[in-house]
Amino acid sequence: MDRRVANIRRNAFEFVENIQRVSSTGEIMDALGSVLSQHGCDYFCCTFVVPISIERRQEGVLAERLPAGFLDLYHERKYVYDDPALRYCKTTMRPFRWFREAPYDAEREPRAVEVVQSARDFGMLDGFVIPVVSPAGRMGQVWFGGRTLDLPQDQLPALHLMAIYAFDRSLKLHGSPAQHQASLTSREREILTLAANGKSSWEIGVVLHISSRTVKEHIKNICRKLDAATRTQAVMIAVRDKIIEP
Repeated sequence: MDRRVANIRRNAFEFVENIQRVSSTGEIMDALGSVLSQHGCDYFCCTFVVPISIERRQEGVLAERLPAGFLDLYHERKYVYDDPALRYCKTTMRPFRWFREAPYDAEREPRAVEVVQSARDFGMLDGFVIPVVSPAGRMGQVWFGGRTLDLPQDQLPALHLMAIYAFDRSLKLHGSPAQHQASLTSREREILTLAANGKSSWEIGVVLHISSRTVKEHIKNICRKLDAATRTQAVMIAVRDKIIEP
């Protein structure tokens, strides 16, 4: 394994362990910065995806470390209704490049163009969006970025885990009630531990001498038990609740 990938994975699990002790959303942003600033990420935010009420913007933003004045401008101009990244976030659970993979028509959507240009004016030229689903089923996202990112594709699973955990911890600090801890079988814990260490369904099947289809069925049951929308979110919950130790 490439040393950089190994380092980011180790840092991700250290992040998961350490963030349980933070007591403010500012500390969450600091923790993300300590890991990701070396990759060109200077700014971060955790928000819900649904349009933010004009009067109650703070309820949609769980945690942020953005350029001074950007959120005020975003709120004032009501960009939430035209932001192509938020719109695309509602259609996928796959992490995507911001704004490169969030489609919009530059000729027919001048407001979307304005959103993108405003972000660039504040020094946010590149980034990643990680879609997240809260335990209550509410769609959210974690964004991190800056002027120039240096994030090889094979580092994304670890960053995905960090983002989901940052969102979850931000929710807890905002008063989201604790969830009942699910009980997994020994085989389910075994599969989830391998998934936490970056193994694909096929690779897990080879290790455990079962078919990848069987692995996928186990993961489907795990997600149901943990109330998780994705495999990565299931890993996050299991690590958080000490169901597994990757």
